Amino acid sequence: MRLSKCVQALLLFLPLGLLAGCGSSAGAGAGTQTGSIFTVATDAPLPSVVSCQIQVDGVSLNGGPNLLSAPALVDFAQLSGLHQLVDLTAVPIGTYTTATITLDAVTPPVIQYINTSVNPPTISTLSGATLSQTTVTVPLASPFMLTASDLVGFRMEFDIAASLATSSGQITGVINPTFHVELLNATDSHVSIDNFRAGFVGLTNSTTFVVQGAHGRQWTVVTSNSTSLDTAELPTSYTTNSILEISGQLDPVTKSIDATEIAEISTDNFYLGGLFTSIRPTPQPGPATAADLYVRSELPAITGLEPGEITTLKLNGSEMYRIANVNLPVLTNLLFSNSLLTPGQAVAVGGVTTTAAGVTTLTTHRIVLERQGQSGTVTTPPTITSGNAGSFLLTDNSPAGILLPSPLTVLTFSNTNFINLSGLSAVTGPIRVVGFILINPSTQQPVMVARSVELLTAAD
Repeated sequence: MRLSKCVQALLLFLPLGLLAGCGSSAGAGAGTQTGSIFTVATDAPLPSVVSCQIQVDGVSLNGGPNLLSAPALVDFAQLSGLHQLVDLTAVPIGTYTTATITLDAVTPPVIQYINTSVNPPTISTLSGATLSQTTVTVPLASPFMLTASDLVGFRMEFDIAASLATSSGQITGVINPTFHVELLNATDSHVSIDNFRAGFVGLTNSTTFVVQGAHGRQWTVVTSNSTSLDTAELPTSYTTNSILEISGQLDPVTKSIDATEIAEISTDNFYLGGLFTSIRPTPQPGPATAADLYVRSELPAITGLEPGEITTLKLNGSEMYRIANVNLPVLTNLLFSNSLLTPGQAVAVGGVTTTAAGVTTLTTHRIVLERQGQSGTVTTPPTITSGNAGSFLLTDNSPAGILLPSPLTVLTFSNTNFINLSGLSAVTGPIRVVGFILINPSTQQPVMVARSVELLTAAD
């Protein structure tokens, strides 16, 4: 795969963020004081690479016990500025200075990229990908003292751009694993929980319910008056067929998830998560009759609909279209329907699967537009309407960016969160934007509605 300057210019902001690991089974014996650690995985971007899948066998601090309760197959390239919780366990108190990440020596890594030389785009897999080493020890930026009853997040960023070796602009397939790591207090925004997907188990009371996530672990979710919910789909209406997306923070005392946002992404006990790569008919406007989805995740796993492949969704307009967890004043003309779809949108798809003669078919019931992360460079000063409301243009460096206009228009609002920036007027340089890709009907062009804009530092 050639990473030409032309391809790079078609990309915007890149994905980062997934809570991929777990607290440690630190081997703490009786009487040993412990704190709790959960692990966040994230990535730094590389144009057009949509999958960089590596099995992580272990993560340890100061060479101690494994933080992972089980090996984790992590697709670092699908992370998009969001954090997804997987597990939590106890570790001994003490001062930690290094982290060692052990990658599987037997399971080969998988690198996939978008091929836009054909229409509709396809996904290509790079053959012969290998790891140059399977054990990486990284020093923490500063020693971290874990005290009794602490709840701490371990943030592990896999730098794809630095890790994938290239020759004459082409990826060779050799992966020189490069990680950046941090231990952060649970209240730090870099280890908040975003888009944690889990199945609904049952309602505890009017404000609390239980879900089941990875490894069969159950989590208590607590809502409040400030939790963003779809008023048509409150927790009292959830069933055991409901699959939810939950954002929030772990409570340092109860270890429950204090939810800031909840979206029901499936009522059929099945969903696919991924990226639109093609919409038909083209061009819109007009109702879409088919959409190609690059599948990044599914729950539960079903033979015939595999992550890493493109599947075609048949659409007829009867599907329910939603935008997950919108807490920005989205312009009234920026809507989401089967007439306003575009390649490059991240979505969750709920529906019913049937298998006949070995062929699995999905009947789509709902499509939920999800937040995604895009990263790139700002080439012109922003246009300010009032305060932090306005827009700017971004040249993209992310996988979805190859499917989006270049440069991409980013819209900001008074409650857009600016990180490492004093506000819209200060936006410049390399940044990451987390938000929604929507179609502006007046121009029929995709725009990004920003929930957060972050100036990237050398550590990101």
